Amino acid sequence: MASDEERKRRGTPRRVHKRKDIEKQWRKGTGRWQYAGEGETDHDQLDRKLSAPRQYQMSSEEQEGEALVLQTGGPTIILLDGENELRARPRRSTTTGNAGATLIAIGDRVRYIDVGEEEAVITHVYERDSFLLRTSIRDTEYAQVLVANIDEVIVTAAATDELLRPGLIDRYLVACAMGGIDACICINKMDLPDEEEEAFISDIVAMYADTGYDVLLTSCFTGEGIETLAARVHGKLSAFSGHSGVGKTSLLNALIPDLDEKTRELSDQSRRGMHTTSRSTLFPLPGGGFLADTPGIREFGLYQFDPLDLHTYYPEFLPFADDCRFPSCTHTHEPGCAVKEAVEREDIHPLRYRNYLQILESESEE
Repeated sequence: MASDEERKRRGTPRRVHKRKDIEKQWRKGTGRWQYAGEGETDHDQLDRKLSAPRQYQMSSEEQEGEALVLQTGGPTIILLDGENELRARPRRSTTTGNAGATLIAIGDRVRYIDVGEEEAVITHVYERDSFLLRTSIRDTEYAQVLVANIDEVIVTAAATDELLRPGLIDRYLVACAMGGIDACICINKMDLPDEEEEAFISDIVAMYADTGYDVLLTSCFTGEGIETLAARVHGKLSAFSGHSGVGKTSLLNALIPDLDEKTRELSDQSRRGMHTTSRSTLFPLPGGGFLADTPGIREFGLYQFDPLDLHTYYPEFLPFADDCRFPSCTHTHEPGCAVKEAVEREDIHPLRYRNYLQILESESEE
């Protein structure tokens, strides 16, 4: 039988080996093996890079430590075990209790192997109790987890025409409810609005307050509402989340005086926010608890969205939905819809109903 070298010299094809039902064949000219078949997505390639550090000897669970994930989004993951911080990476064989979603997110509880020099290898990610996630912009079948095991999300907006978007706020509130997380609303930069804008903000505050949500008004410039916000997050694992440039990082700096996170000023011309946070981080709070600063986003797709369930995440719809003529009423076009009648009477705020329709239409098209 001819050897591999002889076959290569003669130009004869080499046998195709199988591994996990993927063909593996010799690639001429490179002197290496290559897997055949469909190419990987960008996300698969990223996960493969993240999960391919140098390999270490297997260990038992008794030899592993447990830690909280403090930071993701950079070249390494930062863990906190007690008072010790470790730089970490997952390995190829890292296991997880969270299929179909981001492998590791801030707030995750993980097991790890300490490999010395303040470095660690993550071996397992525990199942999440709660999560804030959105549909990945790369793959709609995949969930991007923004933060895990969180007590409350502070949905943050700013008191400007461009950055106070009730439609985006509603998407966050729905996502929080889907993920089992409490939510409140923070309207920041209250030093900016004029009298006309203040009237609009008052209407928005009343709309959400009537729905049962707490609304905080803050300004890092004047100090308005900062003490109330500090009392709310004390002792909890909380997260700021919202549109880019609403001042989440400035609020974080106000709550943690020793923290020197990068901030930028609003553009004098457009008063639009500028994106400053490129990674997700949990910061310890004075007196106890953690507060997350997540990258600002401009789009928020609801993961595994079911149109028939959307109205259940609008608390003010529920008292009326049972009186609809049809049990499967979507509250859009059906006759005898008690929710639409409540909107006409303004028992349900028309803006909340319009936001509901926009979410229903946009998510159903994807």
